[in-house]
Amino acid sequence: MTDPRMPAPIAGLSDALAATPDVASVRLGTVIVGPDALAELTGVVSAVRGPRSGPVVVLTDAVAYARGDDPDIKATLVGSLAAERVTIGPSVAGDEARVHADEATVAEVLRRTRDAGVLVSIGSGTLTDLSKVAAAQHDVPLVVVQSAASVNGFTDDQSVLLRDGAKRTTPSRYPDALVADTGIIGRAPLSLNAAGVGDLMSMFVAPADWLLASTLGMGPAYQQGLIDLVRPHGPRLLELAHGLEAGVAADVEDLTRLLALSGLTMGLGGCTAPSSGTEHVISHLLEMRLGEGAAWHGLQVGVATVVAVGLWQRVRRHLAQGGASFTLPDVDAVRGRVFEAFMPLDPSGRTARECWDGYARKLTWLTENPGRIESLLADWGRLDGALDPILMTPGGLADGLRGSAVPLRFTELGEGYDRATVEWAVAHGHLMRDRFTVADLADLLGIWDAADAAALLDDLAADGLAL
Repeated sequence: MTDPRMPAPIAGLSDALAATPDVASVRLGTVIVGPDALAELTGVVSAVRGPRSGPVVVLTDAVAYARGDDPDIKATLVGSLAAERVTIGPSVAGDEARVHADEATVAEVLRRTRDAGVLVSIGSGTLTDLSKVAAAQHDVPLVVVQSAASVNGFTDDQSVLLRDGAKRTTPSRYPDALVADTGIIGRAPLSLNAAGVGDLMSMFVAPADWLLASTLGMGPAYQQGLIDLVRPHGPRLLELAHGLEAGVAADVEDLTRLLALSGLTMGLGGCTAPSSGTEHVISHLLEMRLGEGAAWHGLQVGVATVVAVGLWQRVRRHLAQGGASFTLPDVDAVRGRVFEAFMPLDPSGRTARECWDGYARKLTWLTENPGRIESLLADWGRLDGALDPILMTPGGLADGLRGSAVPLRFTELGEGYDRATVEWAVAHGHLMRDRFTVADLADLLGIWDAADAAALLDDLAADGLAL
């Protein structure tokens, strides 16, 4: 990490690198965050390109970004880099130009960037995911120019893609450099930067899911050191959420830095588990069902975090009563549940089969390791005590965010978020992938079905949350 530039109060990139014994595996070499970061872009591109031949290719969408008196900084940057521009997505500005990382778009990006000597992406999360896939495929340097503080995926080595209609995290690669100009980020739509807060709210629940799965023996081992890099900034996250609407420069900058740090912990952890659990699968299902009508990913994650911590409360109360038992799902019955839940998304059955393939791997492991579940429940008090520093309550999150630009109810996100849609996503999130979460544990305990999901949402709605 040659240029971390992560001063207090949101520091930590150097610490994050020190947390892994294989620092060389982190290809991200330069992170520049600040109000004049773009002034260094030409030099950064030249440095990462080295002696390579081939053109500089800039990957963008159709949305124009203003900076200062420049109404279209993208066009200006393309000119200053003497670059070829590849524009992905619809040729109109606004939300209509939103790019989706489906198979066709990935193929288009790979085809149109195959001659690049160095790749530069200018955009938010999905553009960055696509650029990381292309840079990995073509083995060329990548410089990411961040346009909004919307997600934490700018600094990791993974991309979220659509596979047969299902959201899937896919290994890609780190960028060589991240340039985050807070002059541009501060002028991004408020909803985008609020989505960054929402995405980071997963710090209040996702590590609990990771600890649960790791204690059970599923997936990558839990690393407390990585969680300790981000979770202590929780109070600052809730504080800065209130400064985004006014465009407070320090709040925009701290949000940008914290997203970078959070993303790096996913890379160092070798998975998205440090910041992706129950709340993210709820958001993924909403995106899969609503398509173009879905709100920004992070806005959904923020509300889903409230739901996820509410579910954790229910599970902990249930287990505190003692004498808990579990029942493994019947294969045929749960396969029917998966197909019933996901067939409406794609009548061909591709999406349902993809979701079943993921869930079936989890079910196979659980079926082969019932003793692990017995041990988890027998020693529950030890794990339960470790959850307190991670989890917040729904009320605590609400108290921290009320009055900010970050929604606390799905119904604030758009017309598509009716009760039936929200209940469907909350009840079925754990059935779409192989990651073990609190929803899987609740299912094993017999306290998580459609009626339980509805009851949880009712309880939250009584406090002005979720619905």
